[in-house]
Parts: sequence; structure tokens; C-alpha cells
Amino acid sequence: MRVTSARTVIAVVAAAAILAAVRPAAAQEKGWGILLGASATNLYGDYVTVRGETQWGFVGGMYAERRLAGNLAVNIGANYTQRGGKGLTGSVPDTYSYDVDVNYIELPLLLEILLPLSGTWDLIAYGGIGASFNVACNATIGDAAKTKCKDTELGKAQTEWELPVGGGFSYEVGNGEMVVFEARYIWGLSDVVADQNLRNRGWQFLLRLAKGL
Repeated sequence: MRVTSARTVIAVVAAAAILAAVRPAAAQEKGWGILLGASATNLYGDYVTVRGETQWGFVGGMYAERRLAGNLAVNIGANYTQRGGKGLTGSVPDTYSYDVDVNYIELPLLLEILLPLSGTWDLIAYGGIGASFNVACNATIGDAAKTKCKDTELGKAQTEWELPVGGGFSYEVGNGEMVVFEARYIWGLSDVVADQNLRNRGWQFLLRLAKGL
């Protein structure tokens, strides 16, 4: 996969610099884990005349986190995620259908607040920024067969910039191991494709298996 955007390079370097700069004292903690879940997304923008059904997909990946101070932590992840949407485009009454499937490697950088509720349950809330690097984009436009986005009027898929926000509950199993149940909303900031105004927005419903924090 080639990354041609200078902004992409800057974002990755910045994320690495933030993690390197956060060097906690011995009393501070760090953790890691894996996550699995489902995404429920749709497409928005000038290209969309009528939104159709929610597009469901898979989310899976891993992450590392580090406590900054008190109940504040930083979290960076690397996930594979499926997004997209379907509906109608064009001018009424001359509309025609679209169905877009887009897959990404997603790199979210999150700032978390951890609030203890009891001896075993904690509340987690977070927000941050993310970059999603396209690995596949296929579309059906009108009556045509499904083909690569770059070969349609949509144009080539691009790196997507987004704002992830969410929260959930964590349950401590023991020995520093936790199970986290969460919902995350992804707000797309940039166009999915090169030639149309088309942005992803939607939810991720996640189960995290965590060690530490």
C-alpha cells in the first residue's frame, strides 16, 4: 500500500512522538489488548441523494495504552475495519443506486478518562483523532457490476481523517486483566474518494480484552 499524502506521514510521526514523550514514572501503568466488534456505517455528502440501508462490517485489531496521570490515559491502536454505504444518487427523478464497500487499516489516537465505579467496574470515556488508510474500495453504480472505485465516477479511494469518540464499561477479571464493552462513533472529516464529496460516519460496537490499566 502506498501512502502519498504528506499529512499522513505527519500524523503517524506525531502519534509516535506523543507516545515516546509520555515516559511515566515507575508508579504509572501501561497496558495492551485486542479488540473485536462490528461497524455500522453510512455515507454522507453531496453525492448522496437518499441514504439507504446501514452497512454492517467487521472491526478487529490491537492497541497499547499508557497512563498519563491519575485517571487519564493515552491509547493508540491499529485496526482493520470495514465501512461504506448504499442509497441513491443523482437528481430527482433521475436517480440511480450506489453501493460502496471500503476497507481500511485504521490508526486511532485516543485520550481516555477512567472513572472507577466499584471494585471491579470502571467507566471509560474518550475522544481523539484517527487516520484510516484504504486497502480496498469496491462499488456498484447503477446497473453496472461491482468494480474498483477508481474505475467508477467515484474515483480512487483516499486516506480518511476522522474524529472517534466513545465510551463504555470495563470489568476486571483479575491479575490485571479486563473485559471492556464499548461503543465508538466515527465522524469522517475527509472524503472517502477523490472525485466525489462522500464521507463515512457510523458506529463501532467493540469488545476489548485488556491487560493492564
